[in-house]
Amino acid sequence: MKKKLMLVLMLAVAVVVLTGCGVNTDATPITPDNADGLWRTFLVLPLIQFITWLNNLIGNLGVAIIVATIIVKVAIMPLTLKSLKNTAKMQELQPEMDKIKKKYAGKNDRGSQMAMNQEIQLMYRERGINPLAGCLPMLVQMPLMIAFFQAFSRHPLIIGGAEGAYFLGMNLASVAEIPNVVFAALVAGLMFYSQNRQQASMQNGNAQAAQTGKMMNIMFMPMIALMVYFSPLAMGLYFLVSNLVQTLQSFILKKPGATATPF
Repeated sequence: MKKKLMLVLMLAVAVVVLTGCGVNTDATPITPDNADGLWRTFLVLPLIQFITWLNNLIGNLGVAIIVATIIVKVAIMPLTLKSLKNTAKMQELQPEMDKIKKKYAGKNDRGSQMAMNQEIQLMYRERGINPLAGCLPMLVQMPLMIAFFQAFSRHPLIIGGAEGAYFLGMNLASVAEIPNVVFAALVAGLMFYSQNRQQASMQNGNAQAAQTGKMMNIMFMPMIALMVYFSPLAMGLYFLVSNLVQTLQSFILKKPGATATPF
């Protein structure tokens, strides 16, 4: 629980940094000629090229972004399923874990704490559980979110003000304008809905996951909303579609915790 919350805090700091970077208007397009470093060469540039290819195929940049977002979300779905299965196993072991903790209640010396942790880790190994598996989706989605942000901020069609960089009459390059406000409100609304579904899971013995999800939403909701507002509208479209896919996924899996990550 503490490790997961620490990871969430680190992600929150990254989102704040990205929010500040969203107002940068001096960025130049990333192309094969000027892409430098492993990050831009092997992640941001391929993502830009993939979105461009979809745009050429579909004929609409907004729809291309939607399709790219869905493809990425579906591609990492196995990680989400693995995380949910691991979480379910940990919930089944909660009574046994409580017994171990009760056994060492009041024993705060280092030896007792080490012995308690060893018993818990042994129980995990015997049941084939990885306590950190629940963080896998976040560890994968965070770099992808940053890559999408940089791809939108430095996509030749978006920052170049191309005529095709529009979706439903909205300029995908717009920053801090009315469409950005609308998208920020929609994304925040979906996150709030996700939080309520997570709270509902407490009735099924998933109180810890619900509490973690609630804290994540409380931390991320205003940050994500600000990021959507101060970023190119394309980023807001990405967040909106990403949250919609996760909400749909939670209904399919019938697990509210599936919507815990905001990106």
